[in-house]
Amino acid sequence: MIRPRRYFPWKLFRQVFVSHFLFVVVTLVLTGFSLRYFLYTELLRSNDVTKTLGRFDSYLTSLFATVLVFSCLYLIFTSRAYARPLGRLIQRARELRRLDIEVNDIDITTEELLEEPGEWSDLERALNRIHRDLRARTEDLSREREELSALIGAVSDAILAISEDETPLFFNSQFAMVFGTDDRHEARSLTDLFRTPDVVQAYRQALKGDRQSLSATLRTKTARPRHFSLSVAPLKEADSGEIFGAVGIFHDVTELKQAEQIRIEFVGNASHELRTPITSIKGYVETLKQDIQAKNYEAAEQFIGIISRNVDRLTFLVNDLLDLSALESGGELKKVQVSTQEVTEAALKQLETRRASRKQTIDVRDQVRSFMADPQRVEQVLLNLIDNAIKYTPEGRLVDVSWEIAGDDVILRVKDNGAGIALEHQPRLFERFYRVDAGRSRDQGGTGLGLAIVKHIMIKHGGSIRLESRPGSGSEFICTFSHARIASQPSLS
Repeated sequence: MIRPRRYFPWKLFRQVFVSHFLFVVVTLVLTGFSLRYFLYTELLRSNDVTKTLGRFDSYLTSLFATVLVFSCLYLIFTSRAYARPLGRLIQRARELRRLDIEVNDIDITTEELLEEPGEWSDLERALNRIHRDLRARTEDLSREREELSALIGAVSDAILAISEDETPLFFNSQFAMVFGTDDRHEARSLTDLFRTPDVVQAYRQALKGDRQSLSATLRTKTARPRHFSLSVAPLKEADSGEIFGAVGIFHDVTELKQAEQIRIEFVGNASHELRTPITSIKGYVETLKQDIQAKNYEAAEQFIGIISRNVDRLTFLVNDLLDLSALESGGELKKVQVSTQEVTEAALKQLETRRASRKQTIDVRDQVRSFMADPQRVEQVLLNLIDNAIKYTPEGRLVDVSWEIAGDDVILRVKDNGAGIALEHQPRLFERFYRVDAGRSRDQGGTGLGLAIVKHIMIKHGGSIRLESRPGSGSEFICTFSHARIASQPSLS
C-alpha cells in the first residue's frame, strides 16, 4: 500500500521563520548599538566606575522594558495575522460539520486573501470550494429526496422497506392508508405489522438475497381482508453490494379477484340459463319429429307452443345480455327532455295485456313534467320495475307508480302489494341472475337480469336505486335521477 506523502507548509514555515529571525536580529543589533553607545558616552564623561555601572543598570532595565513592549506589540500583530484566517477556517469547518446550507460564503476579496501569510489563503480557498461543492450536493440530495418521496407517495401500491433487524425503514402514504400505520416508529418490527407468516417469511428471504413473489390475503385498516400480490426484493449498497434491508410492493388485486369471480359466476349462470331452454327446445323438437314421422299430430300444437315459449325466453335472455353488455361498455346516453307522462304511458301500454290478465290496477301519480334523461333507458327502467310489480302482486291488487321532486333530483317509485322480500335477499337482489324464488321467476318468464339492468341504467344517469321491503308489506323500488333539470307541475289526484 502506497502511503500519501505528507504535505508540509513550507511557505508558511519560511514566512514565520524569516519574520521572527529578522525581528530577533534587529532587536539584538539595536540593543548592541544602544549598549555600545551608552558605555562609550558614560566612560568618557566619568571616571567613577561605580556610578557608571549604576547608571548602566538603570539604562539596561529601561532598554529591556522598551524591547519587551515592542516585542509584545510585534507578537500581538503577528499573532492576529495568523489567528484571523484560522478563525475563519474554524468557522467554515463548523458550517461544514452542521451542513448549514443557509449560511452564505464569507465575503473575502482577492486582495485580502493575498495578504494572508503562507498557505492560509490556499487552505481557505480549498475550504470555500469544499463548502460550495458540499452545499450544492446537499441541495441536490435534498431535491432528489423530495422527488423520490413525491414519486413513492404518488404510487397507488403500498410500499414498505425494512432494515436488517426487521424494523421499518420507510413506507409510503398508501401503505399508511391501507394498513393504518402513521408513524414508522409505531411498529417495532415486521411481525407487529403483519401476522401472516408467508409475508414475514418473504421479507426474511429477501434479507438473505432472494427475490420473493406471492399472493396473500391481509387485514387492512377497515378490518376487511383484501387480496394482494406481493413482490419483495433485497436492498443493497451501491458499492459493496451488501444487503442492508428489503423492500416490498403490495399490489391490491381485490377488485381483479372480485371481477374474476363475477365473470366465473356470470359464465356459469348464463350457461345454465341458456342450457335450460335449449335442452327443452331440443327435447320437444326430437319428440315432435318422431310424432310427425309416426303421423301422430295430436300433441303437435302443444309441443310447438312449448318450443315457442322457450324461444321467446331465449330471445329475452339474449336481449337482456346485450343490453347489459351495452350499458357496461361505457357508451354515452342520449339525454333529452323526457316527458314523464309520455314515457310512463308507453311502458304501461306494453304491459297492458299482462296487467289485464291479472285484473290489477296501476295507480300513477306524477309531480314532474319533464327532466333530462335517455328516454329509451327510462322506459326500460319502468318496464322492468312495473313488470316485476305485476308478477309479484296478487290478482286484483294495486300497483303504485309515482314521480316526485326532491330539490334538483327526480325520484321514481314503483311499489307492489306482494309478499315482500326477506332481509337476507335484499343485498344481492341487484346481482345478475339472482332470484329470490328461482322456479317462480322462470315460470313467469324472468331472466334474472332485469334489476341488474335497472341498476346499471341508474348508474349511467348518475343516480341510484334502492329497495324498501318487509315481508308481508310489499316491496318499493326507489330510483333517484340526481341533479336532473326539471319542470314541476301540480300533483294529480
